[in-house]
Amino acid sequence: MLKNRNIPFGYCMVNGKYALNAPEAKTVRKIFADYIGGKSLKIIAAEMTVPYNTGKAVWNKNIVCRVIENKKYIGENGFPKIISDEDFKRAAEIKAERNTYRKPSPQDEPRQTKITIAVYEPTVEIQQMTNEINRLLDSENTDKNAVEKLIIELAQLKYSTIKEVIA
Repeated sequence: MLKNRNIPFGYCMVNGKYALNAPEAKTVRKIFADYIGGKSLKIIAAEMTVPYNTGKAVWNKNIVCRVIENKKYIGENGFPKIISDEDFKRAAEIKAERNTYRKPSPQDEPRQTKITIAVYEPTVEIQQMTNEINRLLDSENTDKNAVEKLIIELAQLKYSTIKEVIA
C-alpha cells in the first residue's frame, strides 16, 4: 500500500517552514493550466512525469482532482502561493460545470407520439370458417387447393375486422 504524503505536493519543509519544491510546484502550475485549457483529469494524470510519491510515478485522476481542489496552492494556512486566485477559481468553476448534470434541451427530449394498437375481435363467421378449415385438415381426403383458398379468405376476413385504437 502506498504511503500518503504528509506534505502537500509542490511543497517541502525547510528549517521547519513550508517552502516550494520547484519541480513539483512547476507540475502543480502545469496541472492547473492543462485543466483550465480543457484537458480531463484522466489525461492530465496519464501525462504526469514527476512522481507523486518519492520514487513512484503513481498518478490518477483522483490525485489530480485533489491538487485542483487544494486551497493551499493559493497561499492558505501559511503555505507559499503556487497559483493565482483567479486560476484556482477558474479551475473550480470548470470542475463544477463538468460535474453538473444538464437537463436535455427540449429538442433532445423524446416527443409524445401517438401509439396505434391493432385490436382483433373474432366474429362468429371467423370462428365458423376456422372450424371448417380444421375439419378439412383432419379429414383423410383433403382438397389442398380448397383449404388454401379458405385460409386466404379467413386471413382477409380477420384483417377486415381489425380496429385501430390510438392511445
